Amino acid sequence: MASSDDEADTLPESVSTYHFADDKDEPLSFSLLPIRWRESKNFDDGKKNHMIFLKGSVDNGLRTIYKQVIAWTFDLSNTTPQISVLTKEKCWMELGKPRKSYEIMIRTVLITVHCLHFARWNPEASGKSVWDYLSKTFR
Repeated sequence: MASSDDEADTLPESVSTYHFADDKDEPLSFSLLPIRWRESKNFDDGKKNHMIFLKGSVDNGLRTIYKQVIAWTFDLSNTTPQISVLTKEKCWMELGKPRKSYEIMIRTVLITVHCLHFARWNPEASGKSVWDYLSKTFR
């Protein structure tokens, strides 16, 4: 059984009401991070890149976190696409709903991932179907 100190040190699996910022607390997109394909063995941990921090809510809004992140990835194999970031401690955290004001900054990335997800599961769909799906998703 883990002690309470051990439990406090574990990272949650997902974060919501999040945004990303640099070391000067200026908001920026996580797309500036290198993308990590899960199958890849070689990985640049982002030391040459910006220092980017994830700020958000975990445990249904009971706690807030502030973690440095070094990469991002997406998974299209579920019923909805999933975007995750890799913390400096090498733990993956799933991204839930972003802060409303931050969603505008990452809208292009979110739309692209959702479009890829729709195309993967609906390869014969028409262009109109794609637009209808994106319109419904991003109302």
